[in-house]
Amino acid sequence: MTSNAVFITGAGRRLGRHFALGFARRGYDVAVHYFTSENGALQTVEEIHTMGRKAVALQADARSTDEMRTAINQAAETLGTPCVLVANSGVFPKPEALPNLNDEQLNAAFAVNVLGGFNAAKAYADLSPEDGRIIIVSSLGGLQVWRQRIPYNVSKAAAIQLSKALARELAPEISVNCVCPGAVMIADEPSPSENSLRAVERIPMKRHATPDDVFDAVYFFATASRYITGQVLAIDGGILLTS
Repeated sequence: MTSNAVFITGAGRRLGRHFALGFARRGYDVAVHYFTSENGALQTVEEIHTMGRKAVALQADARSTDEMRTAINQAAETLGTPCVLVANSGVFPKPEALPNLNDEQLNAAFAVNVLGGFNAAKAYADLSPEDGRIIIVSSLGGLQVWRQRIPYNVSKAAAIQLSKALARELAPEISVNCVCPGAVMIADEPSPSENSLRAVERIPMKRHATPDDVFDAVYFFATASRYITGQVLAIDGGILLTS
């Protein structure tokens, strides 16, 4: 039976961690998936416990069908079948000119940004959740073409198309939607991101996104009518209007 729980991939750091804490604040139990960010995942679980909610940290390689199935099944056994899956795991490869690109770099981006979401969605669908929701986290980079970002742009565009294909395949039991954040400013967590690609002055709303902005979009799809499916929502401050 479906429970008031959410499974979030890549939840040990950055946006995934923020999603986990945001859902917990709204009364959800949380399965905190991670691959290498064990310390962050365990800290996230501890914080969720202080809110009076259940949480479990589950390690798995998103690129592995078997590992993701095991992790999602463990979450269902511990917390009950999640009512929401947030497929958030992703990689942001460094910029590279075409002459220096090889198939290994392209395959590496696809393995996480596309196959990772596919593996999680398939394992989740196999649980046959009642009133299930899947939210795939893509990127503004899946809707635009950025200089020297071929692996990222193409893999994130494929993630958007994956969400649409899954929406048709899994209807009417599960809704599937996609969010595409632009530049997100995360305090005290510097790392390469889309921030370097977009000057604030070029964004109509005159600021980068906050994690709360992105969570609001994810939470909307997690709680809205399941009739809303196959949709793609950019969280970009209006930047697409200027393209």
